Amino acid sequence: MSNQGQRGSLLATVVIIATVMFLMVGVVYTLFRMNVSATTFRMNGLRAATAARTGTSLAIHYLSTLQAMPATGEPFFLEMEGDSSHWLSIPGGDRFQVVIDPVNGSGGLYGNGSVEIRARGLAGDVTRDLYIRAAPAYPSSYSILTDRGIPPGFMEDGRVLDGPVHSNGIISFSSISPDSTGDPYASMISTTSSGGFSFAGAGRSDVPHPDGSSVWVQPYSRHYQGAPWWRANAPEIDFSRMREHFYRLAAGAQPSGTVSISAERVLIDGNMIVFKESETSAEETVDIAGIDLVILQNGFSPVMIKTLRIPGHPVTILARNDLLIAGSVDGGAVGSGGPFGLVALGDMIITSDPDETGGSDWTGPWQIETDCSFLIRASLAVPSGSFQAQVPYIPEEQARITISGSLTQGEMGRLSSVNSGYELGIAWDQGLAVMHPPHFPMLGRWNIYSWLADPPEREGTRIDDDIV
Repeated sequence: MSNQGQRGSLLATVVIIATVMFLMVGVVYTLFRMNVSATTFRMNGLRAATAARTGTSLAIHYLSTLQAMPATGEPFFLEMEGDSSHWLSIPGGDRFQVVIDPVNGSGGLYGNGSVEIRARGLAGDVTRDLYIRAAPAYPSSYSILTDRGIPPGFMEDGRVLDGPVHSNGIISFSSISPDSTGDPYASMISTTSSGGFSFAGAGRSDVPHPDGSSVWVQPYSRHYQGAPWWRANAPEIDFSRMREHFYRLAAGAQPSGTVSISAERVLIDGNMIVFKESETSAEETVDIAGIDLVILQNGFSPVMIKTLRIPGHPVTILARNDLLIAGSVDGGAVGSGGPFGLVALGDMIITSDPDETGGSDWTGPWQIETDCSFLIRASLAVPSGSFQAQVPYIPEEQARITISGSLTQGEMGRLSSVNSGYELGIAWDQGLAVMHPPHFPMLGRWNIYSWLADPPEREGTRIDDDIV
């Protein structure tokens, strides 16, 4: 082959190799660009999702500062320093937008002031959505709620609490059975790091059955799983906030639908309140149809109360000082007249029956009837004091007080002495999960019940579609 032919063949080979290399460089560059774009997209997606989570966290923080949800019940933007389209910025330049939508008229866990929080995070040109459902805790959300602990002798064999239990202080457990037979039962129970769980024979422990203890807190298999059923380090519930709320109501910052009564003894008779300022004074009545808050006062003295008939609608009775229970107090179950709230800014006291003490009493329906077992169907709140017996060894033969509702108190009060006084039973009204007594405050604790990221059925929708 001639030199010219060899040169031509070599040139062709060089051209082919150059073309292949050019194509390979192009492919590598394209793959590099695609990889960079995919990485950028994924990073922006993660940043957008983080921005959306930041938005929901800020929404929960905002809601925790409220005493009650806005009265309009309409969805609204979370307002902070942002632009006119309600986009809020976080360090790094990413943004989020949040709508808080009250879940009106729904039942189950989504009732009782619950909300849907819709958050949209934005990073670059990528958006991520996060939808959560959350509901606030009220005093009535707990079968029993205390600030300064649950002392020994209460959470013992035979005790059954079918609603949530919380104490900021120490919760003490005991049992005399060597196995789990009859051991204390609480469907959901929590304390704080400064309180803790204490077990007879074992001391403090963070588990529902510590080594060396005969106590197996029931249902053990569920509590053993931990939160939300068993929480040894739950956040503290702010009792001072609760007290301030009720003090404001009693001091005159009263909403519409409120009536104030000055009396020594009060009878709830359906939608009527019958009262007397003294034994010899005239009997007076107030129609509470359309009223959902009644303020009771008697100077610096306590007011005595019992019911004759169940009110026809939810109502809360608030005593400015001590409130004396003179017999059965039946405000009805949730949905059947209730929920009924009973609040004392002092103590709530089971007054001693003159039939037991030998003292004098008023006549007729005004008589004190506490020398036997009786029912209190209400949500009791004593945020500064305790629910207690005036004399803990009366009646001489132990009777039973059953609270069908809930009990909130600053400190557990004394109700019995050996085999006299009262045995306390608490049956949480399940309806309190979806409805609370009027003017009971939110406690600043929100429970999240569902968490949905980028729901496909809402793709392409606006998170503010419901805002007018």
